[in-house]
Amino acid sequence: MTAMLQTSHRIYKRYQSAVESAIVAAGLGFLVGIVLVKLPAYPPNWPPVLIALIVVLALRWPLPAYLLAVLTVVYPLYTVSLYVAILFVAVSALVHRPLSHYLGATVLILSVPLLAKYHLHWTVPLLAGLWWGTANGFWMGAAAALWGKLLGGMAGLHIDWLTMAGQSPTVAGLMQRFSGLDALETLLKILQPFAPDATVLLYHLLQIVGWGVVGGLMGALARQTWLRRLYPWSALAMTGIGATAMAAGHILLAGWLTDAAPAVLPYGYLFLAAVAGTLISGTLEATRQMMELPLAPPRKKKPVVAAAPAAAPVESVAQPAPQTARPAGPAPIPLPELPEWEPPDDDNDLILLELD
Repeated sequence: MTAMLQTSHRIYKRYQSAVESAIVAAGLGFLVGIVLVKLPAYPPNWPPVLIALIVVLALRWPLPAYLLAVLTVVYPLYTVSLYVAILFVAVSALVHRPLSHYLGATVLILSVPLLAKYHLHWTVPLLAGLWWGTANGFWMGAAAALWGKLLGGMAGLHIDWLTMAGQSPTVAGLMQRFSGLDALETLLKILQPFAPDATVLLYHLLQIVGWGVVGGLMGALARQTWLRRLYPWSALAMTGIGATAMAAGHILLAGWLTDAAPAVLPYGYLFLAAVAGTLISGTLEATRQMMELPLAPPRKKKPVVAAAPAAAPVESVAQPAPQTARPAGPAPIPLPELPEWEPPDDDNDLILLELD
């Protein structure tokens, strides 16, 4: 098991960029495939080719893959409404730089309506802050909340996140609401669920901001080194804090703006979304940390050495003390040979001089 884990970790570290690109490409192709299945506008053999081409481009070139995905989806939307397709192209062109640059974040945001059907949509703002940082986590969380509300409202669903979870937008709802409308009527039909009155508009705007705040909070928590030292429990702790903040924000907002909120708060839904978001987001973050960090080397077992038999006592023999080696110094300079000293002869002249 340990060898398999080390092998997979080594492969991931070596091909990390390719693995992440493959996951993003598969997610983008999957979302486009859902649209083509729900809106079968192309001939039977075209959707597999288009999806395969989008996936191949996304492996290496995110911008061409993004543009091809937009162009692929435009024609099925045209079968619903010309003006819906025009608005889709206009918005996609305006925000193409951030959406194509952060293609993985784009796939995560676009998957919110699909995740909401299974009460997993809270994973989007939680993972956005953990994986893309504080600022990106804020705009990703807000964009995810806005996109879910927008698509749900276009399909005729109630766009309050307290009641929209567990439901999925349908093509029949889109066609029923937008078939035969002109440009102005289409725009008003899209905005109508957001602003029947000022209180409802404020309620939905604060829900969108709340998702963004949670995404930014997760990015701030991910930067705390003292919290990351508690791996792997730090991942669950961070996602638990984010899910609790998300639930508290919904409850406080509903308690304040009671006219726009549901009459009975779905506490069971809140609990389910918080638990699912905490466990799934925490598990994914712990796995990412494990694959990012180097593995500790395996411990080597020390060989067991048999104890040697006790030897017979030996009488100690006095050993001569070792001579202390003198420190090496400069070599002495040899002196020249001098003649042997002899006593001086008596000087009689000096005695005679004294007598005079």
